[in-house]
Amino acid sequence: MNRKVDELGRIVLPIDYRKSLNIKEGDEIEITLKSNEITLKKPIYGCYLCGSAVDLVKIGDKAACRSCGERICSAKDDEIIYPTSVE
Repeated sequence: MNRKVDELGRIVLPIDYRKSLNIKEGDEIEITLKSNEITLKKPIYGCYLCGSAVDLVKIGDKAACRSCGERICSAKDDEIIYPTSVE
């Protein structure tokens, strides 16, 4: 499929492509240049801690899976490296 580039350097991604990759307005697209090829792809996020790509929650510019979040929330006092108070 061929598309024309507008005066600002933009192209329109066909709706069928966007639907198949579940790309919505405002989504991030990863753009890479290799030789004479430009590749566009929807980034795949993984948990910042374990790498899992399931049940992710975005925290700032990172993502964590629910499992790691639950492990953090259920940490015992003796597992905390930097406590809020010194005894």
